[in-house]
Amino acid sequence: MNPCPLLLGTSAGGAVLIVMAALAGCGAAKPPPAQDTAAADQAAVAAAVARAQKPAAKACEMVTEAEMSSILGVAVTPKDLTHSSGATDCKWSTPSGFPAVELEVDWGDGEVAMRAAAMMNKREPGITSPYDGLGDQAIAVGPALMIQTGEDLMKMVFTGVTDAPAKAQKIFTAAKARM
Repeated sequence: MNPCPLLLGTSAGGAVLIVMAALAGCGAAKPPPAQDTAAADQAAVAAAVARAQKPAAKACEMVTEAEMSSILGVAVTPKDLTHSSGATDCKWSTPSGFPAVELEVDWGDGEVAMRAAAMMNKREPGITSPYDGLGDQAIAVGPALMIQTGEDLMKMVFTGVTDAPAKAQKIFTAAKARM
């Protein structure tokens, strides 16, 4: 028995029906893509709403002025550099600008950043360096340290800072507790 009954005709009109049947897949039942991804889309929207409703900590409050001064061994003052609603950014520095630490948290960007870094390193081997012991995954790229912690991305940039690995650990610990 012919699974596509419309293919029985062979006249000019039948040829049109053949093409139409082929384009329609002979009635093959496939759910529309929207049905396949509806549950995943709903979960993503629910997660985004939950993140938006959660009060986001500010970087300048994640590590206090006193804590950062103690970590760096010199008095520093914070300056809020936040420029995006999806992130928080603060820079602690002395009046001369050295030493300085910038801490930025990009809410929800941890996994994407680590995948991008892996692709970058694949294309240009050695451009990133693994950085063990911080967050779920961490890499260094020049003076910047990128740390995935849960779904978020914490970035630190050190300028004129000695023993940055030990100081990064202290900053991460203080900031993570207030995220």
